[in-house]
Amino acid sequence: MASRINIPNDFVCVCLSLGGDSCRRFPFRCLTFDEIHFPFRCLRMNNNSDDQWEIKKALEWSDCSRLSRLLLNKDLANVFVIPVLMGGAEAAKQKGVEVQVWDVDTKSLHSLVFRIWPSAQTHVFIKTWFDDFVLRRELKKGDVIGLHWDQSNQRFNFSVLYRRSN
Repeated sequence: MASRINIPNDFVCVCLSLGGDSCRRFPFRCLTFDEIHFPFRCLRMNNNSDDQWEIKKALEWSDCSRLSRLLLNKDLANVFVIPVLMGGAEAAKQKGVEVQVWDVDTKSLHSLVFRIWPSAQTHVFIKTWFDDFVLRRELKKGDVIGLHWDQSNQRFNFSVLYRRSN
């Protein structure tokens, strides 16, 4: 593990997390995924409490490409996505399950499909991810997004939590 160094407040950990403050040690070894992570200078996008976002993800190139899919960590998907799906994991493995996604930043409703690709046990949001989120919101690699299930409205809420600055 690397030693502790001073990191300015506008740096955030881009490791997936369940909430709380960003890590202040870089580079560091992510205990969950056994990877080395480095800091990205980011701009805070909104005043939403970070604690409300059950899933946080720093976007990768593949999430922002024309592959048109948002790849989720399997463990997070099993805890925060599959339990709220009509038909659960079996439906997601078959044809996928359509879910509503509310963009809290732009106050717009979108429809995605959550799918588990059984061959690789890959958990993804597909369908209009690229057009409705990547292009419309101008998402780029390193941007950090948040998702959480809104029980009262029966939909996922989405927000851009941080923008990676150049």
